[in-house]
Amino acid sequence: MNTNTLQMFITIAQKGSISGAAAEMGYAQSNISAKLRQLENELNTKLFFRTNRGITLTDNGKDFYAKAIKIVNLTDDAINQLQHPEEIHGNLKIGTLQTAASTFLPQILSKFHQQNPQVELSIETGTTLLSAQRVLNYELDGAIIGGKVSDQKLVSLPLMAEKLCLVTANTSDIDVENSSLLVFPVGCAYRKTLESWLDSKQIMIHHPIEFNYLNAIIASVSAGLGISLLPQKVVQPYFNQGILKKVELPEQFSTLPISFIYRKDYIITHSFKQFLENLK
Repeated sequence: MNTNTLQMFITIAQKGSISGAAAEMGYAQSNISAKLRQLENELNTKLFFRTNRGITLTDNGKDFYAKAIKIVNLTDDAINQLQHPEEIHGNLKIGTLQTAASTFLPQILSKFHQQNPQVELSIETGTTLLSAQRVLNYELDGAIIGGKVSDQKLVSLPLMAEKLCLVTANTSDIDVENSSLLVFPVGCAYRKTLESWLDSKQIMIHHPIEFNYLNAIIASVSAGLGISLLPQKVVQPYFNQGILKKVELPEQFSTLPISFIYRKDYIITHSFKQFLENLK
């Protein structure tokens, strides 16, 4: 067994299928299947349940998965330090809100990349719920989220308090009770805040229109399709151009804490430590 075998196992677990892992790693599916059988025989335990829909980790597989990730990360970091003592190398996979990716995060990434050009960065957007789940599953090294996530396995570093506002097209009067709500999928902190505010006003929530992309929400609000709740910093240019107008929210709903989360048992590599420094 070596770290290549462990990486194969990790990829199978994250892809949820042998075929997905084979495609990701560029190997024949039969080769991956054979190596997995060899690993299970070597460990004398079953790591996955096989079903028609794919594979899922057994209890022993879940324990081994967490340990395998730590071993691979520690090994890679040690090798990078020995091979490149004057530079920081490595891979970082960071989750983020789309709103953060369009406002303050690019400046942080630019500074980090200039200081550490040998670190391979991967940025993946998603809702707070999705990003938190992926961090807990070791699929992301860390993530920028909105609101709070209550999980004892996570470290949460406060970044800022984001000012929120309700937005509508400048050509429309705001009709909160009858307007369509334009929102991100369930698990989005902005959506949760909007629904909590409407609930506090005892306004029945109509069927929301879900979008996966921030630009699509802004364009649809501008076209008069409905209303949305977004960070003021994101939509301020549209206020300045007279495309959108805002409604101030009550104080308890007007800000959202933005944080960076990672697992408490995460192995702090040199590249991750530098990224944390740039977040401060």
